Amino acid sequence: MRILSVSDYVDNRLIEQRDALPAPPDLILSCGDLPPEYLTSLRSFYEVPLLYIEGNHDIRYKDSPPVGCTNIHTRIVLEQGLRIMGFSGSRWYNGGVHQYHEKEMKKLIRRKWFQLLQESKVDIIISHAPPRFINDCEDPCHKGFKSFRRLIKKKKPTWFIHGHIHQLFNDRTQRISRFCETEVINSYGSFFFETELVEKEAAGQ
Repeated sequence: MRILSVSDYVDNRLIEQRDALPAPPDLILSCGDLPPEYLTSLRSFYEVPLLYIEGNHDIRYKDSPPVGCTNIHTRIVLEQGLRIMGFSGSRWYNGGVHQYHEKEMKKLIRRKWFQLLQESKVDIIISHAPPRFINDCEDPCHKGFKSFRRLIKKKKPTWFIHGHIHQLFNDRTQRISRFCETEVINSYGSFFFETELVEKEAAGQ
């Protein structure tokens, strides 16, 4: 499966040039702080499912949600054989929308714990903010959540994909940190990757 993740920065090449990616994606994941119209365009351009959560600057989604896209905040969905979970928002810093204190994010995760226990595995978690001390910063807005670290330790997703941390990369490997058994990916702008996970599970491996 080919997956395109996006966040924080509108890259018009992705909706204007067919050769902007190595191959067409099978799934698009949005990690927040993007105009809803951009998500609508991505969904229409590639004609594949688009799952999203909201960032701390996404103030228009309630009135103008992206067309044909699915909000997975605090949900676990099965998409093309992958179990995917999502969490919107950043750390609280000025009282704006989609901002959470650490205790509030912990409570959101605990509310899903019974469902998490029923799931044999969560393959991908998408969020706007990163886990604490992994790809994050020290200013109040850009600190990650400790609750995400505990979630990763418990459920061991293959990928944890986030946005929010604006950074330019010279090499795609600079986007990736490893925590426990999970690859934590900074999706700023866009990140394209392929996985054989679904095919292996289907073959019983």
